[in-house]
Amino acid sequence: MKDKCLIGFSFDDGRIDNYTIVRPILKEFKLPATFNVTTGYIRGDKTNRPTDVAPMNENMIKKLYNDGLFEIAGHGYHHENSIDDILKGISELKKIQGTTSLTKYGNGFASPGTGLARPVWNELRSHNIVYARLSLTYKRHAMFKAYCRKASRILHLPLLYRLAYEDTLMSETQDGILYSIPVLSSIKLRELRAIIKYAVKKRQCLVLMFHSIVPDMGGVHDNWDFEVSKFRELCNYLCTLQEKGVLAVKTSMDIYNYLKDKNNV
Repeated sequence: MKDKCLIGFSFDDGRIDNYTIVRPILKEFKLPATFNVTTGYIRGDKTNRPTDVAPMNENMIKKLYNDGLFEIAGHGYHHENSIDDILKGISELKKIQGTTSLTKYGNGFASPGTGLARPVWNELRSHNIVYARLSLTYKRHAMFKAYCRKASRILHLPLLYRLAYEDTLMSETQDGILYSIPVLSSIKLRELRAIIKYAVKKRQCLVLMFHSIVPDMGGVHDNWDFEVSKFRELCNYLCTLQEKGVLAVKTSMDIYNYLKDKNNV
């Protein structure tokens, strides 16, 4: 199988801007994405809420699911990494969607805070949860990469950003694990372009982890907010590269299936 560069948008929690801001932009550009939903949060349960931002409601989740462009995945019921909480979260999402599985391939899960323990994941795999999305990883020179990551937050040099996160790009998946790069409010577009260009060059897969997309003026309240003008420009950039045939934007489940099938060839 010929290596491809696949890029994925992965949105955590189920924040209302994912529906009111993100959904229209993605539909405009015809770009898929995965929305990882904390089910108790969208149902108004105040136990261990992932954020003070207002959540989507169940009807919004249904519309995202029925759209056909997007994937709905689990993110815990109470934003936790225990077996019971993860399974309850996915079970309630399936009830909302009126289906026996979140996708035709099985269920996806994004670990809150990347706190998923190996024994928990081993158990979850027997419950039709086929992939778990974590945060970044270091494969080699971890101290150097961590230094690059810290320095890039100050200097915002594209090369530093690429060095910090290049290990998070994927050419395979082991035990159903997907890694992702957290996109913070301070990240510049030139940094994202640098890591995307590197993924294209290496023909590897890249998942970008977002939380909220917010208005430019006064919208940023914490590190997990990303301004809408930057997001639109990023979408336009990816569409341009996709039209050139050098990459494809896919859901997390699509990326998992591609890596799984590629590894089995």
